[in-house]
Amino acid sequence: MSKIFYPDFFNDVFGPIMQPGSSSSFAGNSRVGHAASFTIKGKLKRAKIRFNLSDKGRIRKLGNMMEDRAFLGGLQGFATDDERLFKSHELARENKISYEFGALDKDTPYPGSVCFDLESDKGEKGRLIGASIGGGMILISEINGFPVEWQGDSNALFFKPGVVQSKIDTLIKHQGSAVLAQKILKSASGEEARFVEFSELPAEKDLENFAPEEFLVYRALLPVVSFNGRQPQLFKNVDEWIAYAEAKHISFVEAAIAYEKAFSGWDEKRIWAYFEHIRDILLNQIHALEDQGIDPVPDTPLLPVYGKQWNRYKKSGKVLQDSLTSRIMDYAFSVNAKIPGVKIVPGPMGTGGGYLFSALEGVREARGLTRQKQLEGLAVAAGLGAIAFSNCHASGASGCVGESGICCAMASGAITWMAGGTGQQVQHAASMALQANIGIPCDPIPGGLEFPCLTRTVRAAVTAPLYADMALSGIDPLIPYHEVLHAIEHTRNLYPEAICGADCGTNCTPTAEKCQRFLSGEVMEGKMRWEAAAS
Repeated sequence: MSKIFYPDFFNDVFGPIMQPGSSSSFAGNSRVGHAASFTIKGKLKRAKIRFNLSDKGRIRKLGNMMEDRAFLGGLQGFATDDERLFKSHELARENKISYEFGALDKDTPYPGSVCFDLESDKGEKGRLIGASIGGGMILISEINGFPVEWQGDSNALFFKPGVVQSKIDTLIKHQGSAVLAQKILKSASGEEARFVEFSELPAEKDLENFAPEEFLVYRALLPVVSFNGRQPQLFKNVDEWIAYAEAKHISFVEAAIAYEKAFSGWDEKRIWAYFEHIRDILLNQIHALEDQGIDPVPDTPLLPVYGKQWNRYKKSGKVLQDSLTSRIMDYAFSVNAKIPGVKIVPGPMGTGGGYLFSALEGVREARGLTRQKQLEGLAVAAGLGAIAFSNCHASGASGCVGESGICCAMASGAITWMAGGTGQQVQHAASMALQANIGIPCDPIPGGLEFPCLTRTVRAAVTAPLYADMALSGIDPLIPYHEVLHAIEHTRNLYPEAICGADCGTNCTPTAEKCQRFLSGEVMEGKMRWEAAAS
């Protein structure tokens, strides 16, 4: 028994559907917290959330991307699209959950991970170590001292040491094709546990042979759950994508849909319906600021609504941009407002789908294109995103090119297709967008009111039509899309600290240090630790 797992349109690229924020720092970390909540069966009473000792930068900037709220909200069982995530501190205190953030005495074997030590109201204890690995995806590395690799793509049962193996074997036999994998886990002390993954969890009656204290249930956290019968990845670069379409005598877009069918097992109707769902969310997101009247939308300590300033300036009649660029900027500032309750879809970073769609909708309106053509553009963007995840770290770990750069590439390729381009022209547009972004660090200033990120995300949206036009004019950027992605990965490996981290880019400036003090003091004051009154 083994699983086939590779980058997917709805798990990795356009996922997860979430509340506004970072797909990695907010959604991904809430998923890690949610996974940790499965580690005890009783009501959560106490949580210690701790980082590796060497990860001091994460503690310094904690709260800048709402990581603290994500961890606490996930522990309380809130899904990535649950608005209660924004009030997770307050709700934890209402529910008398004591918590503290801090550092471990020494590093775990898992770089970038977070350790959760939990205690229930009945005295039950549990430990989980996991990490958000980009784009809302997670990797759980350890459960109660037992090393394990789980990405939330399956349902699973963790059988504690001492459970009779024959009982587990009988359960597996009765579940048939729903069983994906069985792993024997060994702790440092030599104890053995079992971790069994399923496409669907066994019914309660099938678990009656086990005492409640013998196992833990881990529920799938991704929208597309792994299953037996998944096909191998159809393509890993645009050249293979084009070749597959030609070999099957289908269109470039039909080949993208075939990729998703191979991964998810869904039929075309269900896949297109999910794209429709994503489109509806993104359309609402880019119009949300205007729909709420712009000025009434409240600023927050970490994010002024910059769309208010843009709207006043635009009304003055002094805007220098052309009408298409100006309209894309309207939409982009709505995305940047990150209005609680307005759901978003990443692409690949949290607000990336919104910035991408700002460009797609601006072009659709300007050119009078159909809704169906825009949906096809989303499918093309998804294919480019999956290729990015297949060839590099499509996250801030690769610098800003891993986020806003790939977002721009996806949008540029999508617009090229919408405007009548070929698969090769889609590749040319995406390659040019990436080439323009290589080397820019991922350096969000803690407490920096969305800078320098705002400058790059808005640029990703407004320049997408530019690269589409260049490709449609016949300009060949020489380097194929996947080779630029390989260059991004090469740069990440050469200069990891220079392209991502608490001390790179603009973070080395004196003003950034002031912002850091603002975050650590005014914003996070009283939020690092809270102790419930004894009952």
